Amino acid sequence: MYNPKKSLYLILFTIIILSVTIIISINSTYNYINIRNHLIKDIKNNSNNIILELKNNIKNLVASYSINEYEKVLFNEIESNDILLAIVLKDYNMGKLLGKEYEISGKIRDENSNIIDFNNDIHQNLLTQAYYEKVFDITNQESNKIATIHIYISNKSLDNELDKVIFNNIVEAIIIALVLILSLFLTIRHFILKPISNMIKIINDTDKDGIPNEKFSLRGSKEIFLLSNTMNNMIETIKSSRKTLKDNENRLKSLLQMSPIAVRIATNNGENIVFANNSYLKLIDIQERELINKNPKVYYIHESIYKDILDSLERNERIENKLISLNVSGNEVWVIASYMNIIYDEEEGVIGWFYDVTDKIKIQKQIEEQKNEFETIFNYSIDGLAIIDLNSNFLEFNGAYINLTGFSREELLKTSCIKLTAPEDLERVEIAFETITEKGFVTDFEKTCIVKDNRSVTVNVSMVLLPDKKRILLSVKDITQHKLMESQSKLASMGEMIGNIAHQWRQPLSLISTIASGIKVKMEFNQFDEKELISNMENIIKQTNYLSNTIDDFRNFIQNSNDKGEVLVSNIIKKTLSILNPSIVSHNITMILDTQDDIKIDGYENQLIQALINILNNSKDALKENIKESEDRFIFIETKTINDGLILRIRDNAKGIPEGVINKIFEPYFTTKHKSIGTGIGLSMAYQIITKHHNAHIFVSNDTFEYAHKMYTGACFSITFKNIESKLS
Repeated sequence: MYNPKKSLYLILFTIIILSVTIIISINSTYNYINIRNHLIKDIKNNSNNIILELKNNIKNLVASYSINEYEKVLFNEIESNDILLAIVLKDYNMGKLLGKEYEISGKIRDENSNIIDFNNDIHQNLLTQAYYEKVFDITNQESNKIATIHIYISNKSLDNELDKVIFNNIVEAIIIALVLILSLFLTIRHFILKPISNMIKIINDTDKDGIPNEKFSLRGSKEIFLLSNTMNNMIETIKSSRKTLKDNENRLKSLLQMSPIAVRIATNNGENIVFANNSYLKLIDIQERELINKNPKVYYIHESIYKDILDSLERNERIENKLISLNVSGNEVWVIASYMNIIYDEEEGVIGWFYDVTDKIKIQKQIEEQKNEFETIFNYSIDGLAIIDLNSNFLEFNGAYINLTGFSREELLKTSCIKLTAPEDLERVEIAFETITEKGFVTDFEKTCIVKDNRSVTVNVSMVLLPDKKRILLSVKDITQHKLMESQSKLASMGEMIGNIAHQWRQPLSLISTIASGIKVKMEFNQFDEKELISNMENIIKQTNYLSNTIDDFRNFIQNSNDKGEVLVSNIIKKTLSILNPSIVSHNITMILDTQDDIKIDGYENQLIQALINILNNSKDALKENIKESEDRFIFIETKTINDGLILRIRDNAKGIPEGVINKIFEPYFTTKHKSIGTGIGLSMAYQIITKHHNAHIFVSNDTFEYAHKMYTGACFSITFKNIESKLS
């Protein structure tokens, strides 16, 4: 950077001196040359006059051979003219007398300016100092040359004259130069330097923004006036612009401060934070006093990222909507960031905008994880999963579905769900497809599929309409084995029911037989009483109605209706006990009921009856095995309403289930009974009916309780049902 060290006064003074010196030097040189030329001209004119005078005075003396006389004339002439160095006369007349070409005589000034006789051999070197030489001939009346005169003009006089001229010129030049320099300096100082100095003082006296506090004086020359006026106008413009800039800056700061987007400004090559709005402070989770003057790079998980950003800005590259991870108090925060170079408080800086997308990134990650989970579930589920279009054409399916059908992937993509449906279920399937477009889902739908090699497979299907409303997700479970288990469980229940019916019918039939036998005997002995006959007939009718009701219960149970509807839990319990009561009573078991709480549920009545029969039979068998007939055998059934449903508890005092196997009792074919009395499918079927078909929950535990002032221990089955309103909500 240029750093001036010389004063303007010194520069102007030097320029004035040089200028005046050069001008005066040129003028003096010019005068010197003119004067010199003038002197030389005068000398030449004087030499001509001397020659004329010598011609007149010497001509006769040479002709008369008066050497002494014309030497006197020569002496007088030199003596009277300071400009003469020497006068040399070549006398041809005298030379003839002496037998020579000519006789030389003359006068010359020596080194001391003394006039002496000229000696041609001695004084030739003195003649070389002559400034000017003039030669002329003297002739007689016959025009014959009788003598030649050489006049030598001395440069000493010329030098003296020129020295005087030079001295006078120098003195004059110095005086003129001093006067001129002083005049120019004072003039420049007064009209230029002083106003400029005053301007400099005003310019140096500025406010915090660098704007002069005073206005420039308008006094002075026209140019100074124009300059001062222009500077004043410029200052006013700068002040106005500065005020506007400050207002805009304050407005910008306010806007940035209120912006919901995080903003921060860093100077010193982007390494020193000087401004941050509330959103940025909230994003970084820091107080403003702790943030100012910090280096932004400390908030980047990888500091090299911020260095790359600064390098890009230095190359004037645009940085917009860049996804960046920040380190905020040890937590990863994701932002969409944009950067640009700005001037802030008259300093180069970097402004950054940050939009927090951490929640969106987390949601995206969750969606990605859920997608991966869904794909994992879809691909590795033991249940068959398939995606079909609204026309039931297969679009995608998992390996379990391929294994279920036995078809290859290519074969399934060429067929449809309806084409794999058994003819007897086609109508129900078409109704299910109509339902799903209205409700969005269909659950627990059973049908028979015709799969590879024309095999028949019974499946339980749940269908849900996907969000795009163009595809349907099928969840298909092979329940062929389950249906077999149901049949086995049903047959077992029916066998036990037949035994119960036989037990129930034995007493009414025995009573009817006794009444009939009594009537016959009385008729044989003529002791028949008509009134007694009517009473006996009414008793027979009563017993036959009882038998008829048991037949109805049996028929309703074995019908295996698939119709789902509203049923009361208390009715399910009542019908179950109606079927099991003879068996319960015959094994000396006391039923303790507390079923005042009741709700309606949406369910399959016969399935629920079968589930309760299986649970109660389990308790009955446990009591037979673990409690002597002479001891108390209890089964407790109670209902209790809760917020959104009802809990049904079935509890016995059969000493409980071994802890090592209690978690396995709902597994198919698992039993702790002897093979002659247990198949291991009863509780498994109860679990399937309650949880899969009725969206209820069943839990088993060992419970110790008090009854009639005695403590008992036994198994407790807790079934939780939701009422219809809760299911709808």
